Amino acid sequence: MQDTKDQVIFTIVAVIIILLFLGVLFLVMLFYYNNKKGQMSKEQQLMKATFEKQLLESKLEIQEQTFDMISQEIHDNVGQILSLAKVQLGIMEQRHTFEEDLVSNVKESISQAMTELRDIAKSLSSERMQLLSLPESIAQEIRRINRSGIIKATVSVEGVEKNIPDQQKLIAFRMVQEGFQNIIKHAGASEIKVSIRYLEESLHISIFDNGAGFNPEEELKKREGLGLQNILRRASLVGGKANIISRPGEGTTLEIQIAYA
Repeated sequence: MQDTKDQVIFTIVAVIIILLFLGVLFLVMLFYYNNKKGQMSKEQQLMKATFEKQLLESKLEIQEQTFDMISQEIHDNVGQILSLAKVQLGIMEQRHTFEEDLVSNVKESISQAMTELRDIAKSLSSERMQLLSLPESIAQEIRRINRSGIIKATVSVEGVEKNIPDQQKLIAFRMVQEGFQNIIKHAGASEIKVSIRYLEESLHISIFDNGAGFNPEEELKKREGLGLQNILRRASLVGGKANIISRPGEGTTLEIQIAYA
């Protein structure tokens, strides 16, 4: 009888110990879970803050580069056109005559300058980017390049157009603009071909030029390769990637891939 009583007591004590152990284990796991959850929350906040900082830095860099590009455009294109109009008016003043041909040329020059300025304003406006699709914005840049008469540029679009968040669309457009500027400044190309493809999960943009070409690995190591580095970094910033394919004497292809969301 005593043995049975001892067994019952032993069983009760064992059950209590097990329950206590399980209770402590539960509290430890709950503490660990809450601690892990708090740590993950802090990491997410840190990642978000880091991303927003990188995004802001990227936007500021883009603004600075865009302003430099626009300044050069105004100086090289609009400035030259208006200088020509000034010379034409000067000729009329010297001759003290009204010549319809010269007046017509002046009007044409001023009209061309106004068109250039409108297009430059459009390319600067982020609000306009929100209203236009990415292919439409790129097509505007293509038309502006073609008006220079130096380079022949074409664009093709494949697939069903899909919506891209405004932030990704703007950065993608600025990357394309920077690609164009690199070609105009350094490639010595006579032809640019842009391909925009809407695939199942991502947007693919390819920019080919038939210029001098270069060694991407060597160029990226140089300070002059910062423009290329910016393109690669901005692509990753919006959840995409970029690739530069080039060889000396064989032209260059810039490939940009961006997810839809």
